[in-house]
Amino acid sequence: MDVLNQWLQSPLLQSEWTRYVLLGLGAMAVPLVLYVLFRPRVRKVEAVEEADDASQHELVLGDMTQAFAGQLPGGDRDRAQLMPLLRQGGFYRQTALIEYQAVRAVLVLTPLVIGVAAALLVDRRYTLPVLLGAGVAAAFGFAIPRVYLSVQAGKRTREIERGLPVFADLTSIALLAGQSLLASIQRATDQLRPTFPGLASELDIVLAQADLLSLSVAFEQWADRSQMQEIRNIAVILTQSQRLGNDPSTVLMEFATNMRINLRQRADAQAQRTTFLALFPTILFLWLPALVMLVGPVYFDFAEKRKASREAMDSANEQLKQQQLNLFGEPAPAEDPRTD
Repeated sequence: MDVLNQWLQSPLLQSEWTRYVLLGLGAMAVPLVLYVLFRPRVRKVEAVEEADDASQHELVLGDMTQAFAGQLPGGDRDRAQLMPLLRQGGFYRQTALIEYQAVRAVLVLTPLVIGVAAALLVDRRYTLPVLLGAGVAAAFGFAIPRVYLSVQAGKRTREIERGLPVFADLTSIALLAGQSLLASIQRATDQLRPTFPGLASELDIVLAQADLLSLSVAFEQWADRSQMQEIRNIAVILTQSQRLGNDPSTVLMEFATNMRINLRQRADAQAQRTTFLALFPTILFLWLPALVMLVGPVYFDFAEKRKASREAMDSANEQLKQQQLNLFGEPAPAEDPRTD
């Protein structure tokens, strides 16, 4: 209680500006908390199952998502630059861009608001560092969602790239067993779901679009979403086989073999590059101990000899002063031997 009383009696809390700021924050926080706790949650009843309907997905910030999404400028630029990344990352909902903008706005505005409030409460000499820290945190908040989205898109692309040879092999085996092309793709999708869930979800979209339109259009749409040349090659193989009436199983096996060779060569190139780049820290960490071992004894020997020389010069200076005192009865100014 004594600590609490001292804190309440501190000059900072006794300031009139501090009371106004705390009163304003409390006035804003109380209605917001009450709204979040007691807001109505209305669920629409549809004939389709809720798990399969993307429109039933609850927004990341609830009803305030749309409001937060419009707080920062650059909506058209985000639509042009971020929509391909959202598709590559597997975010296919219609509200994906709005949710991204809302999360980014929260990460940018929260440090700014907290920084301004802290700048009003702290001492004047700490105002500029607090504002600079808030600006840096806001910059990180603006960049972190884009970095996460890029990482997620690259991860999903690599997963699809690793699973495409397996998909081609499974599809060709199913075709050789006498199944149709759509049945073969469905069979391969079911087999790939435990190990390559991202690829399986993409194939589910392809099969759904193939039922509505055609298989060639479905693969072209997939190629546009993923921006991968390998998927475009598969789309060309399947489209030409359907037009000419050929069996695509042999071509799919050759495609899988060539893609595995390309992936192996790419992995070898990455390994060679990693070995070359690892030379620099290795040499650096080897040179530092070598430098200490080679220069250290020389430096300590030089420092010891320099100390001995300084002591000898000080001793000679003292002896010279003592001799002058014995001869003349008073000390005479003597030149410092170290100046020679």
